[in-house]
Amino acid sequence: MLRPKSHGWRFPLLIIFLLGFGDSLLLPSYGPYSGQPQSEKKTEPPSEYSRQWLEEVVSYIITAEEKKIFLRLPNEVERGKFIENFWRKRDPNPKTSENEFKLEYYKRIALSNKLFGQAGFEGWRTDRGRIFILLGPPHEVRRDLNPTRSSMTTFQGPSETWDYWNLQNPRLPYNMEFVFVDKLGTGNYSLEKGINLERGMSSPLDLSSLSFHFDYLENVAEAMRNPFENLDKLRGIVTTQVSYSSIPLKPELFYFKGLEKAVHVPLVVEIPYSALTQKNIEDKYYFSLTLLLNIQNSAGQVLFEKSKDINSKHTLAEWNSLKDESFQLQTSLSLSLEPETYKLQLLAVDNYSGKVGYAQQVIHLPDFKTAELRLSDFLLSPQTNEERKSELQENSQAPERPFREIRRTFRSGEELNIYFEVYNLTLDEGKELNDLNVEYSFLKDGKSLVRVPRKKMNPSKEKDCRVQTSFRLKNFDPGSYTLEVKIIDGHSGQSLTKGVEFIVIR
Repeated sequence: MLRPKSHGWRFPLLIIFLLGFGDSLLLPSYGPYSGQPQSEKKTEPPSEYSRQWLEEVVSYIITAEEKKIFLRLPNEVERGKFIENFWRKRDPNPKTSENEFKLEYYKRIALSNKLFGQAGFEGWRTDRGRIFILLGPPHEVRRDLNPTRSSMTTFQGPSETWDYWNLQNPRLPYNMEFVFVDKLGTGNYSLEKGINLERGMSSPLDLSSLSFHFDYLENVAEAMRNPFENLDKLRGIVTTQVSYSSIPLKPELFYFKGLEKAVHVPLVVEIPYSALTQKNIEDKYYFSLTLLLNIQNSAGQVLFEKSKDINSKHTLAEWNSLKDESFQLQTSLSLSLEPETYKLQLLAVDNYSGKVGYAQQVIHLPDFKTAELRLSDFLLSPQTNEERKSELQENSQAPERPFREIRRTFRSGEELNIYFEVYNLTLDEGKELNDLNVEYSFLKDGKSLVRVPRKKMNPSKEKDCRVQTSFRLKNFDPGSYTLEVKIIDGHSGQSLTKGVEFIVIR
């Protein structure tokens, strides 16, 4: 945790000075620094500006070697040359008049102060500020606003989880997760842990490996957009309960047993591409959405909140082919709540047009904490077996996205893949193996059309099991169908039956 230090100038004032008047008033117009300090020159003590530049402005991004050289410089003239060259060599596009790296860096600091600052504590000094400055805005933010007490003396305050993926830096993991906890309930979130997520496994993340990441995108203005700027607007819609339908939203939730008595809830949201505004930049077509969802109890108290930024680009041909299709957003929630009835509120804002979409849905969390036989929801997909098996092998826990596309509509002759989980199977007393049997039936208008013979699953030592299989919809006429699944625990004799509806088109 970074601790505040007492300085004569506060950092925000220094930023205003830098941005408002430019480097020309602060730095002499010297060329690049080109050598070690001359030993015969007497070293002048650093000025207040030089000290603040080193300790406050670039403390997160200056390398150990650069800092060593800077401290050995003999005077302010040489330090000015060094500072000028420091920014110049980080300029991603020297042909432009602006240094995009420098502008992005200062904007991240300003946003950190605005978003994470507390009374007497600047946002850039906080743990969230540090990660925001180094890595930029997270791709996804989850907020658990329901404080818990693990014992009579241990308080677990609200938490935030930041997810990053696909950062254009080969030294960083593809997937990273940072968990911040407000341990004292004061609004000051400290970093609890950083996690490196690789192929379904997790390990502690070495924070010293982080470096400032800047991805020079085709549209620099969009790359520097504040991802949190629409959240207040979206929260205001929730508060005023105004109904918006400019962007049609079709959410669907699925319930699975999660870790540590939580409920794992994959969420699929379909949004028509035709409802989105595209922006044309250099022969590419972009759309940009910000989504906010929350979970409320019967008293209207927000217990969980999650925001997500979605940005995509397509060629003209791709965009034209998508006009009659729907964009499918897949995400997931991990809810450590009692198995009761709650309300989900989902909002979306089109970042180019300002149009807003709103949807709400009552959710009934199932009770997976019991020792009785339980069955999860079903996920259906047209994905091939090879793609499905490849993705499932990468996940050791309930997968957030077991299929690239989850849907209920299939074409006649297409392959229908099904994924579900079975919980609390009985193990025999000898080998301690389970005995799971599964039957499948296809029904139309309540009448059985096809019944698949009972299949005995391979025994294992697990009480909770995954099941995935596929069926070719050969000779299925267009219409509505039900796939009925019956599971039988061979040891206890218990059974459960559950169905899922789907549609076949030509």
